[in-house]
Amino acid sequence: MIDPIGLFAGLGIGVAIGVLIQRRRINAAGSVHAVHPDDREAIAQAEARAFCSGVPQVVSYRRREPGGGWRRREYRAEPAYPSSVSVAPLVHRPDDIWTLAASLGETGNAVRAARIIEDVYGSAFAFDAEGQFTYATPMAQTSLAMTLDDFNAPLNGKSFLDGGDLGWKNGVHPEDYEGAAAELRRCMCAGEPFNYEYRVLRASGDYVWHRFAIRPAWAEDGRVIGWYGTGFDIDVFRKTDDALRESERSLRELVETAPALIWCMDPAGEPIYFSRRLREFFGFDVAGKDTPGVSRLRSILDAVIHPDDLDRVNERFAHSLRTGSAYALTHRQRRFDGAYRWVETRIAAMRGEDGAIVQWNGVCLDIEDQVRAQDELRQAQDKLARASEAASLAELSASIAHEVNQPLAAIMTNAQACRRWLAADPPNVERARTIVERVERNAQSAADIVSHIRALFSRTTGPRTPSALGPLVEEVRELLAEELARGRIPLDIRLARDLPPVPIDPVQIQQVLVNIVRNAIEAMADVPAYRRRLRLEAALAQDAVRIDISDTGPGLAEPGRAFEAFFTTKAQGMGMGLAICRSIVEAHGGRLQAENGAPVGARFIFTLPLVGGHPQPSHSADASPV
Repeated sequence: MIDPIGLFAGLGIGVAIGVLIQRRRINAAGSVHAVHPDDREAIAQAEARAFCSGVPQVVSYRRREPGGGWRRREYRAEPAYPSSVSVAPLVHRPDDIWTLAASLGETGNAVRAARIIEDVYGSAFAFDAEGQFTYATPMAQTSLAMTLDDFNAPLNGKSFLDGGDLGWKNGVHPEDYEGAAAELRRCMCAGEPFNYEYRVLRASGDYVWHRFAIRPAWAEDGRVIGWYGTGFDIDVFRKTDDALRESERSLRELVETAPALIWCMDPAGEPIYFSRRLREFFGFDVAGKDTPGVSRLRSILDAVIHPDDLDRVNERFAHSLRTGSAYALTHRQRRFDGAYRWVETRIAAMRGEDGAIVQWNGVCLDIEDQVRAQDELRQAQDKLARASEAASLAELSASIAHEVNQPLAAIMTNAQACRRWLAADPPNVERARTIVERVERNAQSAADIVSHIRALFSRTTGPRTPSALGPLVEEVRELLAEELARGRIPLDIRLARDLPPVPIDPVQIQQVLVNIVRNAIEAMADVPAYRRRLRLEAALAQDAVRIDISDTGPGLAEPGRAFEAFFTTKAQGMGMGLAICRSIVEAHGGRLQAENGAPVGARFIFTLPLVGGHPQPSHSADASPV
C-alpha cells in the first residue's frame, strides 16, 4: 500500500499542479517528436526540477536532424520565476554514471510510487525496510556523483537500523548527518513519515539545502516493505529568505540608526511605528499615549506638539489624510525632558500598485541648533546693520561739517563786515548790500553741499529700470520667509493683474518693503498667533502704482512722527529706518505715509510714479540727511 498523494500534500500540492502545467513546454526545440524517446523523460524531469527548486537544469538530449539522423544537443530548463540571488545551473552530462538495482525485492510498490513522484518533482528514490536503496532518479544520482552502490556501501559493518552508517552519509553535511540519520531510524522503526531538512553535497562540491519527505510502503499484512520519497532542493529559497532577512535587518538598522526621527502610520493616519531615536526623543513608544475613545494620532499630537503650533499641525495632518498629499512643516515638539525643540516634519504616502495608500511614512529633523544659529545670525546682522548705520551717520556728519564749514565761515565773516558798514557814520548802504549778496551766495552754497551729500547717501543716483513688482515682492517674501514662519504670520499678497513695469531702483524699493514688513513682524510679536495677519496689496492709482502694507499689531503710538529721524518706539531702534524709506520713495517721485488701521494695526502706503518720477520736496518731519 502506498500513498503518494500524502507525500504531495506534505510538499505542497500547488507546486505539483504547477509542475504538471510546466511540463507542457517540455522543450524549446519545437515538437516533442523531435526529441529522442529515451530522452524525453530526462527533459521533463529537468523542467520539473527547475520549476520546483529554482535552479536552472542543463541536460543533454538527442534531436532528430532533417536528414533523419540524431544529433546530441544541450537543453537548459529555466525556473518559471526570477531569483533575487545568484544561482548556478545544475549540469547533467550524458557520460555521468548512474545505476539501477539488480533486484527490487519487496520494494516494487515503493519504486512505482517513486516513479510517480519523480514525474511531478523531477527526482525521487526508494529503499527497502533495512535502508538499502533500490531506486534513485538518474539525475538525482548524477547531481550527487553517487550511484546506488555508493549510497548503500556499508561504512562500519553494522546495518543502518542498528546504528550503522551507509555510503549516503558521505553526501550529507557533517553537521547535519547525525540528526538526520537518528530521525530517519526513528521513523523507520515506528513506520512514521520522515520530514527533515539538511544539506546535501553536490557533485560540484557545494552543500545545498534539501527538504526530504519519505513515506512507508505497506504490505497487506501490515509490514513496512519499503520506503519512497524525494529530496526537494530548497537552497535557492533558503538563500532568498536569508537575503530577504538580511535586507530587512539592514533596512531596519538603517531606519533605527538614521540621524532623524522616523515613524509610520496606517492608511487612516494611526501611528504604528516609532524608530528607536523617536522613542528616545519622546520617552515613550507608539502606544504609550493611547487613551480610550481618542485616536492614537490625536493623543500623541496633544502630548508632544507645542500648544501654539497644535492647531496648525492638526490642520496640516487633516489636509494630508484627506487629500493624500505630502506636507512639510516647521514647528516645536516636546522632548522627553519637557523641553520644546524646533523640528522640521515631513510626511508622504506610500502607495500600492493600484495607487491606494498602504502606509504613511514620516520623518522629523531636529533643527533647534539651526534655528538658534539663525536667530543669533539675524541678531548679529541687526547689530552690524545698526553699527553700519551709526558709522554712516558719523561719516555723514563729518562730511557735512567739513564741507559746510567753509561757506559758514564765509557767512560769519561777511555778516560781521556788514554790521561794520551799517554801523559807520554815515552807514555805507551800498557796501552793506554787496556783503548781503555774498552772504546769500554762501548760504546757497551750503545748501547745495548738504543736498549733494544727502543724494549721495540716499543713492538717488542709482539706475532706474522698468521692473515688475511681482518678482520683487516674491523675493521679499523669500528673504523674510524664516521670520514669517518663526512668528507664525501668514503673508497675504494681492497684486492687481494689470500692473505695468515701474521705473525704479529695485534694490532701494526692496529695502523699503523689507523694512516695513520686518517692522510689522516685530510689531505683532505680542499679538496672539491666531490674530496675526499681514497683507501687501498693489494696484494702479491714476499714473502711479499704490502699495499698501497693513498688519494687525498694536498700531502706531504717534503716526505723525513715524518718519522723523532718530524717533523710535523700539528698545534697540535708532529711528532711521522709516526716515530712510521715505527718502528713497521721495527720491523716486512718490510719497510714503503711515496711519493706524481700523480697528487694529498699522498701515503704510506709498506710491511709485509710472513715468519719470521726480523727487518730491522733503517733509519737515524728514530730518534725516540720508
